[in-house]
Amino acid sequence: MENRYKVKVNSIEKIEQLLQEIYDQSCRMTNEIQNEINKLVNSTNLGEEGFSMESKGKYAKAMHDFMADKSNAIKMKFEIAKFMGELVKHHGDVDETLNDKDFKKATKLDLNSIRAEINKPYGDGESYTLKKK
Repeated sequence: MENRYKVKVNSIEKIEQLLQEIYDQSCRMTNEIQNEINKLVNSTNLGEEGFSMESKGKYAKAMHDFMADKSNAIKMKFEIAKFMGELVKHHGDVDETLNDKDFKKATKLDLNSIRAEINKPYGDGESYTLKKK
């Protein structure tokens, strides 16, 4: 199932819907990563005789990669929360939020891309397609 959104200038509701979907996907990603970590932990016995240092190194690398992915998913949720907080601070004015120099310095979101999408003309403009796994 996929959702399509048309982003409109200063349409706080559409931006909230889009950010909510991204947030939900981030939560799903975090859960999927944790499930994979659990599978790896449950299928591996590091104390088993014959478990080589090379195998232990591969295990550690896999765990590190999973944790980095999980950390990135959590960071995305934090960035979305900061963006929503800035929107509230600017009374829902998207343009004012996107032009706030202090916020630009503090966020890792690509504000120029967000601004470009928001400022596209109405009509049959582009739709975002967000796919669920």
